[in-house]
Amino acid sequence: MTELLGLLTTVHMWPAQPSVYVTSRPIWATELKKLGPTYIVGECDRNKPLQILITAWKSLLLVLKEKPDVVITTGSLPIAIVCLFAKIFGAKIVWIDSIAQLDDLSLSGRLVAKYADLLITQWPEVAAQHTKAVYVGELL
Repeated sequence: MTELLGLLTTVHMWPAQPSVYVTSRPIWATELKKLGPTYIVGECDRNKPLQILITAWKSLLLVLKEKPDVVITTGSLPIAIVCLFAKIFGAKIVWIDSIAQLDDLSLSGRLVAKYADLLITQWPEVAAQHTKAVYVGELL
């Protein structure tokens, strides 16, 4: 989340500010609400199937309501679910994998790679391992 907030404050990077923000954690929503309307889809991981279903339901409702054209994220499993539904309904997906992922894409990044329109890694070695990933330099 820190990475995404850093990117959001680099105003010259964006042709327009996002119209809504989505997070998995209420604590991050506090910061995002200062920027605009914010949704919390909740946390989940592969070891909690019920939480995945709850997060998927919230994500589907969010996508149906907001009808995003583009989703830009630094990602996690809950946001990967948002991306999947957004893609199903025609959105473009830009996934920026975490700078902390030195050796390989995150698990969520590997999942989203199957349908992302742009998959950015912050390490050239990681980009070299994945045909769909691109390295455009260190973003943060």
